[in-house]
Amino acid sequence: MPGVIPGDPSRKETLSIAHFSSSTAPLLIHVYVQCSWNLVSQTSSTPLMVNGVLGESVTLPLEFPAAEKIKSITWLYNGTSIAFIEPSKTKSPQIHVTNLKRGKRLNFTQSYSLQLSSLEMEDTGSYSAQVSSETTVKVSSYTLRIFKRLSRPDVRVESIISENGICNAILRCSVEEGGETITYEWTSVGPGAAVSHVGSNLNGSWSLHDLDWSYITCTALNPASNSNSTPIHAAQLCAGFKAAEGTYCPVNWIFLGKGLLLLVFLGVLGTWYIKTQVLSKRLRPNSG
Repeated sequence: MPGVIPGDPSRKETLSIAHFSSSTAPLLIHVYVQCSWNLVSQTSSTPLMVNGVLGESVTLPLEFPAAEKIKSITWLYNGTSIAFIEPSKTKSPQIHVTNLKRGKRLNFTQSYSLQLSSLEMEDTGSYSAQVSSETTVKVSSYTLRIFKRLSRPDVRVESIISENGICNAILRCSVEEGGETITYEWTSVGPGAAVSHVGSNLNGSWSLHDLDWSYITCTALNPASNSNSTPIHAAQLCAGFKAAEGTYCPVNWIFLGKGLLLLVFLGVLGTWYIKTQVLSKRLRPNSG
């Protein structure tokens, strides 16, 4: 049975919860309204946006002055009562759940904040808490949105080319059942890394000399959760281009090699010519 969520370890009380049938709930609220028609109403101007994760729990926080004497608290969903609370300083407060469908998933903290567990997509909507004192009725409003917890993103290589010592790659990040509210962010770490686009696609550029130090990560986000992809090593993306660069011989080096070879050849030829001339003079008979 739903009960109190401890907020102060020194307090040992539990909140007993009574469940009313659908025919009894309207009568209970009607009697309460008839008794408080002359109270001043104070409504929060902007609803508090609360994001929850499907299948998990969420808390709608309720705040009011501790010194204020509270007569009753009514929680509503889309304008319909789901719980009616009668606080008491001398005995345990009484919590009457007026929505049987959500009854087993409702809990209340010692400050009477509403906690809804095992969230369903149908729980999305407007909630409000009417806190009644002897002189006023304060209304706090909430908008609850439910999102799926994101799985690990998948990164796929769309294209990859190498030009002038730079590896250029287009990567696409995606999440299964991400929904329309999902966004993507890219993190590129390392020297020579450049990110040119933020979104599901990344246009990345890396120097072939800095690949060993560059890593790329995609982060998928929705209003309630986020998830990171497995870091991608840039050296793995551009491995083929890196290997090709190691065996590549530019044209200027080819001409330089040919020039050196020609100089060696001319040197050998000159040495041979000089030795031939010297030997010829030694073998020539003296004329006198």
